[in-house]
Amino acid sequence: MFCLYKTRVYLLFLVTVFMVLFFLVSSQLNASNAGFLKYAVIADFSASDIKQLQEEYIQVLKSNSPGDIHSWGNNKTKNGGEITVIKRYRQNDTECKRLKFKNQSASQSAISYFNFCLIEQQWKLVN
Repeated sequence: MFCLYKTRVYLLFLVTVFMVLFFLVSSQLNASNAGFLKYAVIADFSASDIKQLQEEYIQVLKSNSPGDIHSWGNNKTKNGGEITVIKRYRQNDTECKRLKFKNQSASQSAISYFNFCLIEQQWKLVN
């Protein structure tokens, strides 16, 4: 009985690991999805904050140069921050930018860095 239980737990563990690896390998995050920031300070952000943040960093990716600091804020919630282009570079002949996100809510603030590349006419999060 104990051996059967160990086998079932082990199989469940393997399936879980496989599913996590499959998700990590198969998913490419589109820059218009702020899900990659979900463990940062934006966990405190409202839906309107997140929508505004998405619009702001897409605009930064399209228009800003290294060193440019773009401030944003939601007057209703008082949440906001800064988005800075840290550098522009090429990866496999693809235009890429590294962004610094400095976000602030009423209860916390955080700084995060993410790389994006222009893939098939869309900015996508890359490693």
